[in-house]
Amino acid sequence: MSSMTDIVFLLLIFFMITSTMVHPNAIKLLIPQKSTKKVVVEKFINMRVTASGRYLINNKSVNQGNLMAQLTRAFAQADKNIIKLRTDKKASTGDVARILDIAESNGVKVILDIR
Repeated sequence: MSSMTDIVFLLLIFFMITSTMVHPNAIKLLIPQKSTKKVVVEKFINMRVTASGRYLINNKSVNQGNLMAQLTRAFAQADKNIIKLRTDKKASTGDVARILDIAESNGVKVILDIR
């Protein structure tokens, strides 16, 4: 029995020594100090497609024939670079795709808000 306690004691010492040599794989994070940069608020064009197929740009109704002209005018007029597109669940995918095509051709990002 005494030889068994000696072996256990030696194993305990061995594991204590080797565990202190192992370094954890931690990532050093450099957290920045106070930031002096101002947050830039993105400018949105609020657009809505209803279930009946109506288009609304900033709560103003636009017909389908005028859609591309109105959107490009809104892009240039207010220097807006993102469309916030809100669609009804029953809105036609073709109507939504038309807006996505216009935005892509003008290099404008689109955020979808489906309700």
